[in-house]
Amino acid sequence: MPARYRASLLTFTFVVAGCTIGAPAELTPEEVTQRPTPMPTPERSDDGGVTPTAAPSSTPAPTLDPAAFDLEAITCPGGVVLDWAPTTHPSFHHYSALRSPEKEIPPDWPPVAPAVDWGHSYTTDRFVTAAVDASILPSDTQWYYRVIAYDARDREIAQSPVREAKMRERTGLGDLGVGTGPDGRTRLSWTPYAGNPECFSSYQIIASSGGTPRTLTVVSEQAAGSLQTDALRSGATYELLVQAVVTTTLGSFVLGETDRVTFTVP
Repeated sequence: MPARYRASLLTFTFVVAGCTIGAPAELTPEEVTQRPTPMPTPERSDDGGVTPTAAPSSTPAPTLDPAAFDLEAITCPGGVVLDWAPTTHPSFHHYSALRSPEKEIPPDWPPVAPAVDWGHSYTTDRFVTAAVDASILPSDTQWYYRVIAYDARDREIAQSPVREAKMRERTGLGDLGVGTGPDGRTRLSWTPYAGNPECFSSYQIIASSGGTPRTLTVVSEQAAGSLQTDALRSGATYELLVQAVVTTTLGSFVLGETDRVTFTVP
């Protein structure tokens, strides 16, 4: 056989039984990087059929914390105080509390009606674990609360048990007494708040003199019922008020207050 035909046969590609036989072509580095990612190999069932294999998910659902963190819901005059234990889940991103008139509160986000988020319990600090709810009028309605811990995609990772509480009417602190002591300082007196100590944070003495009311001073002792101050200017007229308040990192509300008194400092 002539040499030119033998050389041609060496490079000739044969087709046998519908299959192409020949030397595989080498791929350039660019072609290698552009090759598609192979799909998972289907599994065969016992009857010879093919069972599709699902592609791996890039965002698997987070593992739920099997241990619920505790929650206390405290009924107070003027609102409800929530106090819970921090979660230790590694995927923690934020807390949100939900309120519902029904005891069953799904942890879904957005909330499933009639559960609502009243907008004052969101925090990304796992150790900020107290909030208040004074967003609706006091009544005899029994409300149910649950605090949910979510990851960065609003997926539940841990939850508290459901707790119940009511919103009571504000309490009174009696008539506000105002006068001047022997030393020339202004003396204020009121009826101390006698309710649940878990509701109380402080008394705030509010003073207004021809403008926006401001907090004159704060008294942190619940049993206190009087105060002497030299922060009021002689000759000025003030409208004075004492309020008992509860304060948390995520909000505050007024438990009770005195009547308002207008007083001119001698």
